[in-house]
Amino acid sequence: MSLEQKFRKKFILHRTPSEDVSNEIKQGKKFIVVDENFNSPVPLGYMLIDMKYRDGSFKTLVPQNLLFFLANPGEGSIDDALDEIGDFYGNVEEFEDGLLEENGESVQGTNWAVTARNAYTACLINKLINSDEKGPEWNEETLKSLNLEDDYVGRRVKAIAAVALGKTAEQVRNYNLGDILKHVTINQRKIEQLTSQEFDKITCWTGSHYEIKGEYKHKDDVEYEIDYRHDTNHKSGKKITNKQDVHVLDAKINELENEIEKYKENGRHDKMLRRMYVNLRYIAKEDPQKQLEIKPS
Repeated sequence: MSLEQKFRKKFILHRTPSEDVSNEIKQGKKFIVVDENFNSPVPLGYMLIDMKYRDGSFKTLVPQNLLFFLANPGEGSIDDALDEIGDFYGNVEEFEDGLLEENGESVQGTNWAVTARNAYTACLINKLINSDEKGPEWNEETLKSLNLEDDYVGRRVKAIAAVALGKTAEQVRNYNLGDILKHVTINQRKIEQLTSQEFDKITCWTGSHYEIKGEYKHKDDVEYEIDYRHDTNHKSGKKITNKQDVHVLDAKINELENEIEKYKENGRHDKMLRRMYVNLRYIAKEDPQKQLEIKPS
């Protein structure tokens, strides 16, 4: 069965008959896949969208205000936008996951999920930062609502940044986060059989046996052992890597976030707002590649 046939077969199980649309709307659905022959009046506040997929298409009902938020992130009510986009993203994921179970790849040619994530990210930034003639500055009201000035929350937010950036144990101590992030020392010793090429590189023939070259005998992190045989074709030995003690941080970002959530009551988008704050305040300017994932709540 072709991917196209699988999609059509699976889609039939997910689409909503016209008479059930009102029930979907009552449940607050923001992404309603309808029958291809849908010809009922479009519910108030919704738009009928024809989503393209390869050579075909399928129809969905999407709230008008949601389309506005997706097309104009940052405009209108930011709180309403975050809620609408969060609901929409969840509905899209739910629908797409059902198709992925069988198809194994995305079926959304219009990339609604990506569009929603980008708009959600823009709304979070606008919630955290005010921009005016003086330039961008933190929205103090939002920071206060996130309890970032609270010592318990604030230090854990800094700890999340430290873990994401891969800070060393010494650097963590400088940030006064030692009691939050535990240090674990790892001493690893690795033993490998030498390849023929490596054996030739580190040894020389003395006339009666192979000997390890002087420059390879006294290394702090690596040592070599070879078989001392009179056979020039016998090239056997070991490379032993003695890694120095490695200090790692025994903490997970999710655990730190859970500690914050248990400490205070959280709003629906507070976790992602804090993540965005960490990205903007600490990570982006030092190593943008290590920014925390932002996903509609």
